[in-house]
Amino acid sequence: MNTYMKINDAYDMIHSKALYITDGKQVLFAENENQLYTAASVIKLPIYLYFFEKISKRELDLRTEIHISADKVVAGAGIIQILPEKRTWRLEELLHLMIAVSDNTATNQLIDLATFSNLQAWIMAKGWEKSVQIERKMMDFKSDKQNKITAKLAVTVFQEIIELSKQYPNLTETIRRPFLNQQHRSNLTGTLEEAGIAGLSMLNKTGELKDIQHDVAIFEYEEEVRFVAALTNNTGLEATATAWMQNVGRQLFDEINRK
Repeated sequence: MNTYMKINDAYDMIHSKALYITDGKQVLFAENENQLYTAASVIKLPIYLYFFEKISKRELDLRTEIHISADKVVAGAGIIQILPEKRTWRLEELLHLMIAVSDNTATNQLIDLATFSNLQAWIMAKGWEKSVQIERKMMDFKSDKQNKITAKLAVTVFQEIIELSKQYPNLTETIRRPFLNQQHRSNLTGTLEEAGIAGLSMLNKTGELKDIQHDVAIFEYEEEVRFVAALTNNTGLEATATAWMQNVGRQLFDEINRK
């Protein structure tokens, strides 16, 4: 724990940062873990959980085909915007695109399918209303609202996603696949390479906006598991936040590697 505090202190030029680490049984480090941050693409984690809870109960079908009209395509991260000839996507594809390449158009289509009112009712039923807000679509710069989340809730959501994958073996590979094939790996997992470390699996979801960098990750190594969320605001320099997260991730892996 002292090591994480030293890492935090070394990057005190970051205006605001939150760090929450747990092994699933006990909290290993917590700082500003209940502070709400503008979520950026980390908000895609609770949306993902919402849908897979529905899918696991057979209320939704992964094979459902969804048409996306040209006027629904938005810029930013993702691939749907660069494939204008493809307008019909399966629900499973949209969910995986939302995570693996952080596709904004896929996310907005999923929000439309779920509806804000249903997402908010689900959050209330979970008792998460003080820890997460889903109130706007991706790339909606006209809105005066912001999606927000805390570091602790981001970890909780990721834990529930993984637990759901264990409860429903037929969905295990489907749920985990986009995280294992995540295309954005520069932050918490940035100094590690699964191919070079036998037994290591890393699952993560980043979130980025101007002066905002987040990463939420799971490190699985042999019999050990760590859940971690690192959120930043007013970073000043993107490289500073990246360096902080990479140091946290490296220290976390070094600790479980010594066990």
